[in-house]
Amino acid sequence: MMGTKKLSTIRKEIRESLASSGMDAIQWLEKRIALAQRKGNRTEVLQGLKRFLESSPKRKHAKRRITTKK
Repeated sequence: MMGTKKLSTIRKEIRESLASSGMDAIQWLEKRIALAQRKGNRTEVLQGLKRFLESSPKRKHAKRRITTKK
């Protein structure tokens, strides 16, 4: 079952789990993608995970204040 979790928390957990190999998560994924492409395997999931980790968190927009005319 999945609960409510922030994307930043998910990114952090994925980075930590991939860092157990001793290298940066992005580098690890790039190596796996290159290896899979050489073997002719599909890489959509790995590429999607890499894009997810590379994407920066979305900035929250400031709420517009409603003002009354005097």
